Amino acid sequence: MIVKIPFKRDFEGALLFGSKTWTSRTKKYGKEGDKFDAFGETFIIEKVFKENLGNIASYHYKEEGCESRQEFINIWRTIHPRKGFDPTQEVWVHQFRQI
Repeated sequence: MIVKIPFKRDFEGALLFGSKTWTSRTKKYGKEGDKFDAFGETFIIEKVFKENLGNIASYHYKEEGCESRQEFINIWRTIHPRKGFDPTQEVWVHQFRQI
């Protein structure tokens, strides 16, 4: 199935060069095997699971296309200004690769 996952333009390079292989979202956008298009390329979701933001920020910021834990936290706060960054919040992780 083809699904739609929106990405900020800031992540175009990270997606196209393969350094962003995860996207964490407050809702589930797809399941294993689903495909999505971003910046003219097609990607396939390999795994979908729940994880808390604290673990993502501390151990998986690179998979999110970030250079540091703090960069991930800052981006999350920008995208979610009302709720902000709560390290205990569980979110949906979509692990993917370009095809």
